[in-house]
Amino acid sequence: MGQSRARIERTTSFHATADGPRLGEIRTGQQVVLGPRQGNWRQIVFETWIFSASIDPVREAGFTHRVSQANGENLRASPNGALTGRALEGAFWTRIRSQGGWSLVRREVWISNAALAQAAPAQRPVASTEVPPTPAPQPAVPRVAPVERVIVRTGAVLSTGPGMDEVGKLPEPMAAEVLQRTGGWVRIRTETWVREGDVSPAPADSGQLTLSQLIETPDKYLGARVTWRLQYISSHVADELRPELPAGEPYLLTRGPLPEAGFVYLSLTKPQAERFRSLQPLEEIVVRATILAARTRYLPIPVLRFEATP
Repeated sequence: MGQSRARIERTTSFHATADGPRLGEIRTGQQVVLGPRQGNWRQIVFETWIFSASIDPVREAGFTHRVSQANGENLRASPNGALTGRALEGAFWTRIRSQGGWSLVRREVWISNAALAQAAPAQRPVASTEVPPTPAPQPAVPRVAPVERVIVRTGAVLSTGPGMDEVGKLPEPMAAEVLQRTGGWVRIRTETWVREGDVSPAPADSGQLTLSQLIETPDKYLGARVTWRLQYISSHVADELRPELPAGEPYLLTRGPLPEAGFVYLSLTKPQAERFRSLQPLEEIVVRATILAARTRYLPIPVLRFEATP
């Protein structure tokens, strides 16, 4: 027997369970596979495309990836195609396959049954003395925060972070999506193309090595180079409690590698520390670094030597 399908009649939120945590929004017109019904809720199979850089690998509840962008991410009918909806940060998915910088993902979600296009039920004749029942009010559908889009002017300087290295200037105006604002700086995302000869594979460990793996096998990864996304907490100077760092050397206390909730010491030279001086607490940075130690003498916190920002 073939699978039953239906069309989304109006934009609506989708949830992990019936009336459970909201995961995002699915747009009008999407064709979906129907699952079981539970009260006023209906399970559907949602299959869509998402930007690969906006999802991180996980192994949780049978899923393979989760949305890592703080503002969520757009969902599309094909790579860079029409919008099908938007997923919130933390939403879990199973990746089916990838194509270029895009991933086809799928999961079972729950939506309000009222959002599905259905044939109108036959009307029961109402006797003249019978008062038709008053329809129950439909709950308001939570909306996903709108995406802020801007036009970046010609000649704008592109940097790796607030007050950090300049990587170029825009030769002409360009549309971009705002990801974050902090201290007079705006973090943006643009969709651009480069020649195939200008890219190379990321280091093998950069997307695979987790904090738990490093702590479990501390000797295996010493000297390895990784590319990690970290969340800045505070700046410090090394003392005798951290013998893995030269006394007086600056370092950052960070959380990560995101989305993990551990902590990481990031060792810097003094000129490098000046570059990071403008960081705000909880601001995210992506760094390439070398693993100096899997933990300190007194705390299970790894020590990395900063090399560069990608």
